[in-house]
Amino acid sequence: MSLTQHGWQRKIEMAVQTGQCLMVEAIGQEIDPLLDPLLSKAYTKKGRAVYVKIGSEDVEVANGFKLYLQTKLNNPHYKPETAAQCTIINFIVTESGLEDQLLAMVVRVEKPELEQTKEELVSEQNDYKIQIAKLEADLLANLVAADVATILDNIELIEGLELTKETSATIAEKQAIAVETEININKSREVYRRVAAEGAMLYFLLIQLCVVDAMYQYSLDAFQTFFFKAIDKTEMFEEDE
Repeated sequence: MSLTQHGWQRKIEMAVQTGQCLMVEAIGQEIDPLLDPLLSKAYTKKGRAVYVKIGSEDVEVANGFKLYLQTKLNNPHYKPETAAQCTIINFIVTESGLEDQLLAMVVRVEKPELEQTKEELVSEQNDYKIQIAKLEADLLANLVAADVATILDNIELIEGLELTKETSATIAEKQAIAVETEININKSREVYRRVAAEGAMLYFLLIQLCVVDAMYQYSLDAFQTFFFKAIDKTEMFEEDE
C-alpha cells in the first residue's frame, strides 16, 4: 500500500490486528508521524495482549506483524532516530556491481558455455562448503555424545572420523581443481570487461539526467533491454592480438 491511498490508516490497523506483513511503498524524505509508534515499537501490555496507538486508537498487535517501508529516493537522509529504529537496506546497484552483472550478460551471449561452466563452479564450491560444514557438525555432535572413558572403543565415532578425513581430502582436491579452472575462465571473461565497464558507466550517466528534468527516468530493466539490442546490432569482429 501507499500513504496516498484512500483509507490507508485503516489498512495499517487491519495489518497490525491480523498479523500480516505490510509494505508501505514510495515513502518520502519525511515519514508520516502516524507510523512512529510502530517504528519505535511503543507497545503497551494489557493482560496478555499487546497494543500500539495508531492515531487515536489502541490497536492490538497480533503475532507475525511486520512492517516494511520502501522509498524510490536515490539517496534519502532520514533522521538518526529513524535509522536507529529500522534496519536500512540499500538495494541500489553500484557501478562495480553493475559492471559484473553486465559482464556476465555479455559472456552469456558471446560464450554461453563459458558462463555456464562458471555458474556450475560457483554452485559446486557452495556445495563443498555445505558438505564440510555438515561433516564437522556431525563429528562435533558425536564427540559431545561419546563417553570419554570409552572413546577409543567407539567404532561409530572412529569410522565417522575416517569418513570426515577422507571426504575433506577429496573435497580439498576438487576445490583446488575448481579454483584453477575458475582462474582460467576469469581470464577468458576479461576480454569482454571493456564492454561491461562502458555499459555500467553509460547507465550511471543516464540516471543522472533526472537532475536536468524529472521526465528523464530510466530503469535498469529498460537499460538492459537496449543493452542487449545494441549487442545484437553490433557487427562481429575479431580483435587483434
